[in-house]
Amino acid sequence: MDLAGLVGHPAFPSTLEALIARPRGTVLDAARAALEREDELAEWTVRNPRLLAPVLPPSLSAEDNRWIASPGAEVIRPAVGGDTGFDVEVAAVIFRPKKPKLRPSDAGECIFGFTLMHSWFGEEGFAAALGPCVVTADDFDADEEVVTHVNSKLWSAGTVGDAKVSFQEQIVNAAKSEELLPGEVFGSGTLGRTQPDKKPPRTGADVRIEHPSIGVLENRVGPRARRSQAS
Repeated sequence: MDLAGLVGHPAFPSTLEALIARPRGTVLDAARAALEREDELAEWTVRNPRLLAPVLPPSLSAEDNRWIASPGAEVIRPAVGGDTGFDVEVAAVIFRPKKPKLRPSDAGECIFGFTLMHSWFGEEGFAAALGPCVVTADDFDADEEVVTHVNSKLWSAGTVGDAKVSFQEQIVNAAKSEELLPGEVFGSGTLGRTQPDKKPPRTGADVRIEHPSIGVLENRVGPRARRSQAS
């Protein structure tokens, strides 16, 4: 659900304004509040709903000190490290689970929708790119291929069925040790096989992931960050 899609809807702008005002006056808090109030989401339904990934809580940033890159952003690499690589993933965005102890059969009902994700790494993970939007679970077709091109050349192709661990298993395991918040993101793990003889992308390379239901997530490989010098 993006803001443009809600314009003209009977619940807009009063509902959105109320959500923004009630927490702390930010779109991020409004998105979190909407995800918590599942019973009211039906009132805000619009055709082909889309939620822009940048308004989600950046839960991935605490993982390996990664920062979140937006669609179209240049991915700046660490000053030192090995070759730059990336994993092609579909990411699930969840509601707040209703039960302290989840069963796998319940976990699927916690998923709000899906988006695309690049997980970037050198010697260790340093960034993740999300986007271009989140499609609701009923709009997502898991059998459609996720296709990746680097500089317009085919890099990999696969489906969510390639994932080693299902989203349901991930959610159940995570819920055992932590409270899961609305907007938490779970990556599928890398999808599909990389084409043979593919070298790590270099500075300036365009990496493009596409899924028919979600759209296109494209990022450019940026230069390495400058080393900080001691004074």
